[in-house]
Amino acid sequence: MSYLRTFSTPSTKTKTMIFVLMLFLAMATIFGWMRYIDVREGIEKSRKDYATQIHSIYEMTLKRTSAFYLNRAYANLDSYGIKEALEQKNIAQLTGLSSFRWNVLKQENPYLLGIRFYDEKLTLLAYLGKEPKKEEIEQSGEVPKEPEVGFFFSKHYAAYHIMVPVLVHEKIIGMLEFAIAPEFFLNEVEEFSNLKGYILFKGEEFAPLDEALLGISLNDGEISQNKKSTYITHVIPLKGIIRDDLAELLFFQDISDQQQKLLDAVYEAFFVALSMMAVILVILNYGFNVLILRLEESEASLKELNHTLEDRVNEEITRRMENEQILMHQSRLASMGEMIGNIAHQWRQPLSELGATLMNLQILWEKQKLTTAIFDDRIKRSEGLIAYMSKTIDDFRNFFVSDNQKERYSVNEAVHKSLALIESALKNHHITLLLQEDDRCEVEGYPSQFAQAMLNIISNAKDILLERSIRTPTIWITLTCKAGKTLIRIADNGGGIALVPIEKIFEPYVSTKHAKNGTGIGLYMSKTIIEKNANGILRAYNSDKGAVFEIIL
Repeated sequence: MSYLRTFSTPSTKTKTMIFVLMLFLAMATIFGWMRYIDVREGIEKSRKDYATQIHSIYEMTLKRTSAFYLNRAYANLDSYGIKEALEQKNIAQLTGLSSFRWNVLKQENPYLLGIRFYDEKLTLLAYLGKEPKKEEIEQSGEVPKEPEVGFFFSKHYAAYHIMVPVLVHEKIIGMLEFAIAPEFFLNEVEEFSNLKGYILFKGEEFAPLDEALLGISLNDGEISQNKKSTYITHVIPLKGIIRDDLAELLFFQDISDQQQKLLDAVYEAFFVALSMMAVILVILNYGFNVLILRLEESEASLKELNHTLEDRVNEEITRRMENEQILMHQSRLASMGEMIGNIAHQWRQPLSELGATLMNLQILWEKQKLTTAIFDDRIKRSEGLIAYMSKTIDDFRNFFVSDNQKERYSVNEAVHKSLALIESALKNHHITLLLQEDDRCEVEGYPSQFAQAMLNIISNAKDILLERSIRTPTIWITLTCKAGKTLIRIADNGGGIALVPIEKIFEPYVSTKHAKNGTGIGLYMSKTIIEKNANGILRAYNSDKGAVFEIIL
C-alpha cells in the first residue's frame, strides 16, 4: 500500500506526466514527418508519371506521323506517271497526278503544309499547298540516300519534314517531301493531356494568352507560382536535322491542388497531435486508476479486434483481388496500344491498294478507257480489301472479349489467334516467325486470357529484337502435347535477359525495355494468367541465342 501511495504523490505524478508528454511529442513529430514524406513522395511520383506520359505521347505521335507519311510518299511515287514526270521535270503532270492525294491528305490533316517535288540537285520543281520560301529551309545541296524525318528551323519558322529520295534504276532522280506544321504535334499532346500548350522559338519573349501564366518559369520540371496558382513546367524540345534546336513545346500543369494537399498533410498531422495531446492530458488528470481503466478497455477492444481478424483478412484478400483486376485492366490497355499498332500494320497494304485502285479508276475515266468490266473488277477488288479491313477490326474486338467461364478450348487455335494479330507487325519489321506444332492440343481454361498472355510474350520478344537491332531477327514457337501436358516454347535470338535473378522479369513494373517502350506489367500479368487462372507454369531462361519462355498447361 505504501508503494502505491508513494507512486501517486504529486511530485511523482508530475514527473510521470512530463515524461509521457515528451515521449508523445516525439512520437507525434515522427508521425507528422512520416506523413509529410509519404504525401510528398506520392505527389512526386504522380508528377514524374505525368511528365513521362506527355513525352511518350509526343514520341508516339512522331513515330506514327513519320510512318504514315512515309507510307503515303511511297504510295504516291508508285502511282501512275509520277516517277516519269519527275524524271522529265514535268511540273504540270506532277501537280496534276498528285492533286487528288493532296486534297485527301489535307482534309485528313489541316496542319499539312504541302507536298513538294525536287530534282536531283534539290531544286524545287513543283508543290501543292503552301509555297516554300528559300529562307525557310537550309538544304545541303544533296538528296539524302535514305528517307529522313525531322524538324527544319529558321527564324520564326519550324516544320516537320518527311523526305523520301526517288530512285529509278538505282539512280536518284529527285526527292518528294511532306511538310507539317509543329502545331499538329502541339494539338496531339494537348488532346491527350488536357494541358494548354505553346510553341516558343529561342530568343523570343514568352507572351501567353492566359495572364495566369505570366511570370511562370520556362525551365523543364521547375515549379513556380504566382499570386493565384502553382505550376510545373513541361518542356519538349523540337529536335532539328541540320542545326541546333531552335524551338520547343511548353506545357504548364496546374499543381495547386497537390501543393495544398501537402500543406493539408502537415496541418492534419499537427491537429491530430494536438487532439491526442489533449486526450492524454485528460487521461493523466484523472490519475493512474483511470489510466488503468482505459488500458483495460483497450485490452477488451484488442480482444474484440482479434475476434474480427478473420473479417479483416477477408477484406485484405478482396482488396488484393481488386488490385489484380486493376493490373489486368492496365495490361489490357497496354495490349490495346500494341493492337492498334498491329492493326495499322495490317491496314497499310489494303489502304495503299485501295488508293491505287481509286486513282486508276480516275485515270481510266479521264482517258475515256473505263469499261463496265474494268469498273466491276475494280469494285470487287475494293470490296474485298474493305472486307479484309473489317475482319481485322472484328478480330481486334473479339480478342478483348472477357472470358466469364472456363471452357474446353484448342491451344493451337489460341496461338494462331495471337499470331494473326501481330503477324503484320512482325512482317513489317522483317522479323521471321517459325511455328512448329503437333496435333491438336486441348485444355480447360480461358482462351482469350491465354491468347493475351501469348501476345504479351511475343510482343516483348519483338520489342527486344527491334531495340537491339538484331540483323536476322527470328522468333521460334513450338507446341507439343505429351502425357496430358501441353508445352509451348517461345524463343528468340535477341541476346537474352540481363536481369539477375532472371525471375525478376515477372515482377510488376519491372521492364528490361527502354522506359518509353515498357510498362513492366505485361509479363507479370502473363504469369498471373498462366499460373493462377490456368493452373499452369510460366518460366524463363536464356539460351545461347536469346531468351526462352516456356508455358506448361
